[in-house]
Amino acid sequence: MGMFRLNLRKIAAGVFCAALSQSVVSAAEPNVSDILAFKPKQAGVPVDVPTAAALSTCKVELVTGKALPGGKQETGWALKDGNGRLLRKFMDTAGDGKVHIWSYYIGGVEAYREIDTNGNGIADQYRWLGPNGSKWGVDKDENGTIDTWIVISPEEVSQEVLAATAAKDSRRLQALLITDEEMNELGLPANEIARIKAKRDKVGEQFNKTTAKLVKLTPEGTVWVHLEVKNPQTTLAEDLGSKVDLIRYQRGTVLYQDGDPKNGKTGFLQTGEMIQVGRAWRLVEAPVDGLAAEPIGPIAGSSTDEQIQVPEKAKDIIEKALKPLDEKAPSFGASANEIARYNASRGAIIEQIVAVIDEKDTPAEYKARRDIWVKQIADCYAAAAQVGHEESLKRLGQWRTVIAKNAPGSSLAGYVTFREMTAEYSMKLMALTAPGANPKPEVAQKIQEEWLKKLAAFVSEYPTADDTPDALMQMAMANEFAGKEADAKANYKAIVTNFGKSRLAAKAKGAIDRIESEGKEFELAGNTLGAGTPFDIKNIRGKGKPIVVYYWASWNGQNAAKDFSKLASVINPAQVELVCVNLDNVQADAIEFLKTNKVGGTHLFAPGGLDSSPFAERYGIMVVPTMILLDADGKVVNRHLQTAILEEELKKLAEKK
Repeated sequence: MGMFRLNLRKIAAGVFCAALSQSVVSAAEPNVSDILAFKPKQAGVPVDVPTAAALSTCKVELVTGKALPGGKQETGWALKDGNGRLLRKFMDTAGDGKVHIWSYYIGGVEAYREIDTNGNGIADQYRWLGPNGSKWGVDKDENGTIDTWIVISPEEVSQEVLAATAAKDSRRLQALLITDEEMNELGLPANEIARIKAKRDKVGEQFNKTTAKLVKLTPEGTVWVHLEVKNPQTTLAEDLGSKVDLIRYQRGTVLYQDGDPKNGKTGFLQTGEMIQVGRAWRLVEAPVDGLAAEPIGPIAGSSTDEQIQVPEKAKDIIEKALKPLDEKAPSFGASANEIARYNASRGAIIEQIVAVIDEKDTPAEYKARRDIWVKQIADCYAAAAQVGHEESLKRLGQWRTVIAKNAPGSSLAGYVTFREMTAEYSMKLMALTAPGANPKPEVAQKIQEEWLKKLAAFVSEYPTADDTPDALMQMAMANEFAGKEADAKANYKAIVTNFGKSRLAAKAKGAIDRIESEGKEFELAGNTLGAGTPFDIKNIRGKGKPIVVYYWASWNGQNAAKDFSKLASVINPAQVELVCVNLDNVQADAIEFLKTNKVGGTHLFAPGGLDSSPFAERYGIMVVPTMILLDADGKVVNRHLQTAILEEELKKLAEKK
């Protein structure tokens, strides 16, 4: 980049005074090619680049920021495309004539930023923003490589793990490992620190083994597809003896594709244990190739964390049957028949594995080995049954009968029972909506009543099962949709009271708040979609305008598009505030949807989707779309508003003024 240096010294605060001459500005102004000569230092960062044909429509503009001490001011250059959307913006944030922030954009939204924090003209921090994610890395020695992470999600950790493995780059993996300082920051007790260090000390050796086994993987030909994790596990500070609660994943499973687009094969990589430190997830172990059995034994606070090994007699079954089947797993959008065939076949193969588990193990070891694989069988047959495969439902029922007989009331019996009843309910709902079906209302009502009875029976028979909070949540939702709000609140309260550590507790509490919200001030605070600008509804209430809060997701596209059209036609921004809360799992999906489905207002986003986004949890949002109407003081007027009556409801509020 030696051919061009941004001369911000000439556009410091003095340049913006009235006496500024045009010739000075022209002398300092870079052209479009000068700006585009700068590219992200981190590899593989998607940013908008104008086509050759569009270059002539791009323009460079002088921009100013906030005033600085000593009469200085933030200044910089912005590159915009022919539609006025930002492509690049390079800013002097200290008024010293140097660039301190290099910003790159996608669709006019900042997607990547490089930051010079010490004023020497070299970036030492890198942030992925907007549609590119949430990573925030630090380059301590300013050599262009990330040394540690301030912010990184589990998904992004898994992407870095795969990239490090494909590149055989131990340094890249090292940047993800938890440090001694971070363990002290968490205030972990000595035995827990010793457990983590014992794992961490083996990272180099294990990483070499994994990369040697996956020697054919290359950075260019390896594509991250998906991260599969179970619920994070929390150990309370008071139980562990730490400063803060310890939140961890025992491991994540990365699904990736390697090779060229035509002949590529899918593969699996285990991340090992991950621990949350502030806003970053940190690794404890090196990655391991392939699928792994579920871990058992103690978690945080123990000196050991054993992994159940694959039964010796089952290894041949896994290599010759299970692994080839998983390599051909249906992709997103596959037909119901493909999904059913895959899951039914997988369940049958795992049944063979269960059959060869050695009963000579101690009772505890045998039970643990068997239970892990049986749960996978239940998951497979349930997944097949939920798309209409009756034989899988029948087979699932046979497993439930045997386990309930041999281990009544056990955790495993509850696990299989819940999946059978859920799959059966799904099949009945599918029949109601099948092409040509025209069921009478009483048929649907009967199915719903039977479902509620089964849920109640499950909660009674398995009061402490892992799935009991889910059963209570299903009961609560069914009761709420049926208008039985008192019963729904009782179900939600049972989750909060009896399963306070459950992932559903926060959402259940939020649902109670929503049911009781009418006449109360509505709380809504977070960051805007794309830009990440802080927002608080407190700042727009009390200004004489009612507020419509609309929860939506792009995967419910048909409804969202229809509602957006209605909102745009009914809401006059001069008279009504509109706040749209997106509950997509991936922010980029929402941004892409809004390109073709325009609606005004403020748009908010937070990771977690409908299941665990803080926006979904705060008021227990169970379905999208959900729309809530607030008066000008920000108090809830209607908590289950429909677009069909929106105009009428707004008129009522206007008449009350």
